[in-house]
Formats: sequence, structure tokens, C-alpha cells
Amino acid sequence: MTATLQVLSIGSQDSCNAVRDALLQRHNCRLSAVTSLRDMYAIPERNNCDIAILHHTLTRLETQTSSEYIRRRWPGAKILVISAEIDILDDPLYDEWAPPNQSPEMLLATIEQLTGGQSRGTRKTLNRQDICS
Repeated sequence: MTATLQVLSIGSQDSCNAVRDALLQRHNCRLSAVTSLRDMYAIPERNNCDIAILHHTLTRLETQTSSEYIRRRWPGAKILVISAEIDILDDPLYDEWAPPNQSPEMLLATIEQLTGGQSRGTRKTLNRQDICS
């Protein structure tokens, strides 16, 4: 059985919905979506994160703060920054950058590339965790 890919999406409800829509095309993913840094800090300790997606709706400071927190809390997590600014963060704070107008298919391909295809596998069922807070 393939391990479940734990995805954390941080940004506006619309941007979180875009990630959810992209993941609907893939299987074996669990999405935790938050719309504020405070909500990210409130994620229970038992929750893991394989990839964090920081959306263009965050300010530069929120993006940096989120990335630093993720690096400390989940050191093995990959960080994808979606931003119009290609140089929004220093290189050690993120793993990949993508433009905000990226199609769901390209977003999914980027997630798979970062996670080594870990999200492939059994059928995906969305649950209550799969909607933005």
C-alpha cells in the first residue's frame, strides 16, 4: 500500500480550493488547508506534512514566517511557493517556485516532482479535512 501524501496548503480559501481541485485528479493525498498563520500554528502535533504550498495571497513576511516555521516543525517537508515574485524567499527557505496562474495539471506535476511521485496510488476520497478553514 502506498503511503498517504500529507499536503498543507496555506493561503486564501480560493487558492486552497485550487489545490484541492488539483489533488482530486490524484490519489492517496490528505489535504490540510488553512487560511492564516494562526491556523497553521494550531495544527495538532500528531499531524505530519510532506509538502507545504504557500500561496500568492500571503504577504512576503507571511510567506517567510510560514516557511521558517515549516522548516523547523517538519524538516523533511518540501515547500512550494506560489507567487508572482520569483525571488520572494531566500533559496534555503523553499524547494520550488510556481506562478499563481499555474493550471491544476501543472500544479499536480510540480507536487509529484517534489515528492517523488509519492501521491500516486490508491483511490482518493475527500473528507472534511479537504476543505479550507
